[in-house]
Amino acid sequence: MLGGLRRSLARMMRTAAVLALVLLLNGCANVPRLVEPADGEMRLSERESALFERTHFSLNGRIAVSNAKDGGSGRFFWRQKGESFELRFVAPVGSQNWRIESRPGQARLIASDGTARIAATADELLARELGWRVPSRSMRYWILGMRAPEADARAIFDDAGNLQSLNQAGWQIDYIRFDPALIPPLPTKLFARSGDNEVRISIRQWQFE
Repeated sequence: MLGGLRRSLARMMRTAAVLALVLLLNGCANVPRLVEPADGEMRLSERESALFERTHFSLNGRIAVSNAKDGGSGRFFWRQKGESFELRFVAPVGSQNWRIESRPGQARLIASDGTARIAATADELLARELGWRVPSRSMRYWILGMRAPEADARAIFDDAGNLQSLNQAGWQIDYIRFDPALIPPLPTKLFARSGDNEVRISIRQWQFE
């Protein structure tokens, strides 16, 4: 009788060991692969080297800007030429259409009725005329999935080593989606946030000159 009991206990122990091994293997399969920070940094540096000299490009899509009080959303068209750029905004309500023409030392905001406002920078115009706080100089790099060169930044990478977010100049930029068909892959959806100020961008098309 004791012999039968020992055999039963032995079978139960073997079964428990097999089950434990299966659970352990399944658990290991579900653990995401950890990427060394150096690997992500290297890939980001390679990306920035490939894009840094491509200073003439255009993109379009949708943008939403908000703060604690108000905001706006609509279609946008951005054309970058070196240090100069033109940004057109088309809102669902036609009277809110405008464009900014910016070059070093001067920026103009032209409303849909043709009236123009002038300031030293596009950032000043956006804040003064629209109440939008958007760092356009840094955004020119962030939309490409790059760190802006004028300030320190902290980059966070996903488990595949791809750029997931940037923290720079008081802003957090989260990269939601990239287009893998482009070389290198370019963002098609990103959110930027600083306190109550938020910019959401969905990019429909990229074009390089």
